[in-house]
Amino acid sequence: MTELRIRDMATADVDAAVALAKTQGWRDRRRFYDFVFRVSTCQPVAGVVGGRLVATGLATASGPVGWLGAIAVESDSRRRGIGRAVTEDLCGRLDAAGCTTLSLEATEEGRPMYERMGFRFVTVYHQLQADHLPDPPAAPAGATVRRLEPADLPAVFELDRLATAEDRSVPLAVLAQMEPGGWVLEREGAVRGFVFPAERAYGPIVAPRFEDGLFLLDLHRHVVPAGDHVRAGVPHENSAGWRELMTRGWVETWQAPRYLLGPDVPWRPDWIWGQLNSAMG
Repeated sequence: MTELRIRDMATADVDAAVALAKTQGWRDRRRFYDFVFRVSTCQPVAGVVGGRLVATGLATASGPVGWLGAIAVESDSRRRGIGRAVTEDLCGRLDAAGCTTLSLEATEEGRPMYERMGFRFVTVYHQLQADHLPDPPAAPAGATVRRLEPADLPAVFELDRLATAEDRSVPLAVLAQMEPGGWVLEREGAVRGFVFPAERAYGPIVAPRFEDGLFLLDLHRHVVPAGDHVRAGVPHENSAGWRELMTRGWVETWQAPRYLLGPDVPWRPDWIWGQLNSAMG
């Protein structure tokens, strides 16, 4: 076998990366890569053999926490160490970026390899799905909701940092500039929740109050076009949240295991109601 070369992914690689993802049963990831290439803290990589893309991966530095994702290897090239080589390359990039804890969501196929590398299981995200809501939801008592303004971003970043123990200001700022933007929920004049619709039906949603999180999920469902759906990645620790969603008709499509390498993350999972996506947390 010709030697594997792992390099920075270029925009010219996107067609091949999208095609590879589809062979793994993933959706069309063109919008995902469009977002990734806008985010300076993301490092997408391509694994190339003989000039042909055979593997992909993504490293995202979120302050002390680094995320690995979008790791895929073509079927004919598996069991040759390529997946591990890509994962080690991503870990090295995140170490160099100053990340002390590395995080990922594992597939069943990838779990044994990650465990051999020292990653440990810590929780699952309940991946739930629901359809568009035609009528706008009513804001909870004592709360107001409005479109995000640039002046809101520092408060959004701080609330997100308290919830995730990560610095996701760069991808959140990018989402704020993309259509359709975002919404903030206020209580007593302070930002106490937000939702930024993102690609592949995801949307980062943070809200410390239970009723505010449920409302922001309904708002997300309302703002997507008719015929579309939304996804909610809710940590298992937010048990009141994901159980309530299932009573409301949300359908669980997957339980995504979260693995860590390094110190535990001092996050607030009960504040988290949605993710950027499955590759970036």
